Amino acid sequence: MTSRELLIAWLNDAYAMERSLEDTLKRHLKDAEGEPEVHARIQRHIEETRRQAETVRSCVEALGGKVSKVKTLFAEMMGTVQGVANKPAGDTLVKNALADYAAEHFEIASYRALIAAARALGEEEVAVRLTGVLREEEDMARFLEERLPHAVRAALADADR
Repeated sequence: MTSRELLIAWLNDAYAMERSLEDTLKRHLKDAEGEPEVHARIQRHIEETRRQAETVRSCVEALGGKVSKVKTLFAEMMGTVQGVANKPAGDTLVKNALADYAAEHFEIASYRALIAAARALGEEEVAVRLTGVLREEEDMARFLEERLPHAVRAALADADR
């Protein structure tokens, strides 16, 4: 595998990751119906995630590759399993926030690596497009970090009722 093919493979991983997270976020959106600010931010991030997937797809195609349907299908199935696993708990919003915060940081690390790889291969346009995605992921991670204490306090208050 050449270094260009490796970058395409990594971009395919990122595409599958975005598609999987979109499904997870849709379930988390439903869970957050009683929290207007969180609900609105998740809705916005679903739209960002769709655009991010398309940005990554276009990067794959710009490099002469195609998105992997197998990787995408597997990632979407794993997103479904993760969403179902949190559902029965009474502290769903806290667990969703923890899972989403971890996912955002995984995405941040992934995009930083992809940007470095694109730059190392002289693919500056790909790096620039991925930098926009990185900024959106960093914004969402900050939002989740700021909201986590509120979710924890609310879960604790509910537990004492």
